[in-house]
Amino acid sequence: MTQKKVGVRQRTAYSIEEKLVVVSYAQENGRNVAAKHFSLDASMIGRWVKQSNNWDKENKKKKRAETPGRKAFYPEAEDLLYSWIIEQRKKGLAVNYTSTRLQMCKILKKPIIQALYPAGEYEFQGNLSWVNCFMKRFDLSLRRRTKISQKLPEDTEEKLEEFRRFVIRLRTQYNFDLNSIFNMDETPVWFDMAGNMTINNKGDKTVHIRTTGNDKNHFTVVLTCSAGKKFFYFLFFILFCIYLK
Repeated sequence: MTQKKVGVRQRTAYSIEEKLVVVSYAQENGRNVAAKHFSLDASMIGRWVKQSNNWDKENKKKKRAETPGRKAFYPEAEDLLYSWIIEQRKKGLAVNYTSTRLQMCKILKKPIIQALYPAGEYEFQGNLSWVNCFMKRFDLSLRRRTKISQKLPEDTEEKLEEFRRFVIRLRTQYNFDLNSIFNMDETPVWFDMAGNMTINNKGDKTVHIRTTGNDKNHFTVVLTCSAGKKFFYFLFFILFCIYLK
């Protein structure tokens, strides 16, 4: 079988396809034979052989990128779904995976859509794979609400270690029982938990999520843990005191 020759060219660059022809010939017949056959430098062919594995990976990635994604089974229904998402986002309402699937089910029940896809209402699965493909087709992504987050001090770890040593010194000095050591903290829980994630167009710098107005109204939850094993009795005592009030 006659091998396809690359040919001698007065240049320093060769395509991946040309290099792979040389590499394949070199792997079968040897580097020096390939250099003589293609009139190329043997050391350069040796470098090509070492680099050929990376070329194969790049070609596979390129083929995957060029391969179109899975086509939509219900394109007209997905167009309506996309319009619904854009409308919800213009109102500042969050759209998650669950609401997207439920809205798609509603759209498939519309008479105009049922005329196009009679069995769509029953065949539609609405799994996570479909949601990801749908978002990819319409250039959507799951975005976090833009806001200014509270940052911890730079010396947080140092302060925690200092507090730990302080507790150890007190217990060594006064011989505290573990059941006498408690850690208590309180955290607010808001009545309106709108969430911080929503499906949104890619590239938007501002991701707004509207609330009901109760996002600042909250109640306080007190969390307590004990270093010993008698925490249950302490918790029962606290609840009993609350009941008496």
